[in-house]
Amino acid sequence: MTDTTTAPAFIQLRVETLEDLHTGSGTGGGDIDALVQRDRRGQPVIRASHLKGLLREAGEELIAFGALTTDDLHALLGTQGTGRGALRLTSLRVPDGAEGKTLIWGSTQRVENGRAPQPDTLRFIEHVAAGTRFDATLRLADARLQPRLTRLLKRVDRLGGARNRGGGLVKLDWEPITFTPGPLPMESGRSVRLVVRNLEPLCLPATGHPGNLIRSHSFIRGQTLRGALMAWAIHNGQAHRLDLFERLSVGDARPLPEGCDSTEQVIPIPLSLLTDKPRGGDSALPWWAGGGGSADTFDALGHMPEAEEKRKRPGAHEYLCRMANGTNWQRYSPAMRVRLRNATPKRESDEDARLFSLEEIAESTCFQVDVQGVDADAVKDFLDVFAPVLAGTDWLAIGRGGQPTCIVSVQPTPTPPLPPALGDDWTLTLTSEAIVRGERLGFLDNLTLEHLCRLVGIDAQNHWKIVTDVVETTPVHGFNAVTGLTRAPALALRRGSCWRITGAGSGELARALIRMGALGERADEGFGQFLIGLQPIASEALGKASNALRTPDENRSETLLARARELADRLGDHGPSLSQLQWVRSQATAVDAEARLRELLNDIEQAPHRRPQGGKAWQHFPHHPLHEALDGCRTLTEKRQLITYLVQWRVLKAKEERS
Repeated sequence: MTDTTTAPAFIQLRVETLEDLHTGSGTGGGDIDALVQRDRRGQPVIRASHLKGLLREAGEELIAFGALTTDDLHALLGTQGTGRGALRLTSLRVPDGAEGKTLIWGSTQRVENGRAPQPDTLRFIEHVAAGTRFDATLRLADARLQPRLTRLLKRVDRLGGARNRGGGLVKLDWEPITFTPGPLPMESGRSVRLVVRNLEPLCLPATGHPGNLIRSHSFIRGQTLRGALMAWAIHNGQAHRLDLFERLSVGDARPLPEGCDSTEQVIPIPLSLLTDKPRGGDSALPWWAGGGGSADTFDALGHMPEAEEKRKRPGAHEYLCRMANGTNWQRYSPAMRVRLRNATPKRESDEDARLFSLEEIAESTCFQVDVQGVDADAVKDFLDVFAPVLAGTDWLAIGRGGQPTCIVSVQPTPTPPLPPALGDDWTLTLTSEAIVRGERLGFLDNLTLEHLCRLVGIDAQNHWKIVTDVVETTPVHGFNAVTGLTRAPALALRRGSCWRITGAGSGELARALIRMGALGERADEGFGQFLIGLQPIASEALGKASNALRTPDENRSETLLARARELADRLGDHGPSLSQLQWVRSQATAVDAEARLRELLNDIEQAPHRRPQGGKAWQHFPHHPLHEALDGCRTLTEKRQLITYLVQWRVLKAKEERS
């Protein structure tokens, strides 16, 4: 085994494409049969799994030549089912400030023993253009393995698909890097607040029996983050300090809005918040595409007016946050995507490749979590043991595949706002799942006053009652790293479940719950957290600052599609041919500056005058309306997308006319 107490080494990898390459996403769009993979910024990306697979392939070649041993390769890259290797890496991404240029290539199969194209084999494939640069960060748990990694990197000269046919030629450069430690709080009290950021998309399975689509949580459970910290301690010679977690409670790490790295408070949205469907606006677009006006939000625990139709319930991945010194709540959802994966079988295996999908939280999402100790000494020991991780000089492995995750900042937890005066009418809202058992040790699917009073050890009064409740349950799965088996699932009350309790003197129960701090079992893993008096959050409490979030943002793709369809309808039978339009689309998607796009459009506008025969068809092209539509686009990417949609609509219209 690798001596994991050795300090890790970090390497900056730079890749420059010398030829066009295709990194397949498994999906197409419009007339493009295969699109490249893209990150949350819309830039092309080469996944870490692809690069790691090529490194493994290079290692197997070296083993065949007798230049590397199997043990060396397993120590570096790990083996299936027996543990991870020393190498952990990020995906190759276009650097900030640069743009990944892409091209569309068309190809066909040829008839046997001839040069003519086979019918119905024309395919359009998107490629990353030559000259594009990508960066990635590699972490070696043991710096002594660096020579072995260097030997593998030297053998990788092509990336992407069609490598055996000469595609994807690249140039690799690498150099060691060091991270500057971030500041740690001198005085932390009994609680610290961490901001965690995932360097790679995270899949945190929400089920113990995944199918073709592996669903993911939109937050990092406290038990997951706690386990990642324990694993780091074990692999870095701190296993004797694991008893520290008997004095710590690690809460759920909840996602923050995009571009935000700290808030005063973030909670899962209460399940009682209901929203009217937006009305008015542009009738040409559906309400979910941004065509509706503002939507009012109501709390089912309070007084809510009747509605003509059923109101919208909150989404499964919605949250509320409140900024520092702010009074308004902001409603949002983290960016999540579905990615296709292909489980490649081992060499010389009869197994077929298995296609499946992952739901993932987008990379560079920030999460906020509070770590509480039984006393200040427990938190001080926590800062001492995990100083490299907390200072940002090392990573944690979280989620499916152990994706690299770093800690951005560590601050003392701000003093929570005082709850409102607890009278005879108050609310209880779960901010994390709660695992609560009844008298016969079965899992509860709701809370009654008798259960609440029994939990805190007081007698329930006959005039106390729960007047309204909104409750859902969810299974909680887990994995026992010691036995290698899944844990028996537990039934939990879902985060966001809430109750409204009334009755003279019922504030005594609320104060007892606050003193207890958490409900049910496994509080050290973040379960059973709650807030008193959070609701009702009326529409005015959400405030104007969050109005753009309560109303769906304008769906730019839908708007661009509508404009493209109007332009396509203006193209008559005497306009440019489909091949000419495809040429315009390929040229437009290849431009990397506004000036080059204007030059392209000016060229086709002048084509009838410069080329009386070949350019005649461009006389009937809607040049002026297209210029007006492009002026309404916000970015160069939107302009290229509009032209692409225009061609796609025209192709579809031509197919309808032929049929």
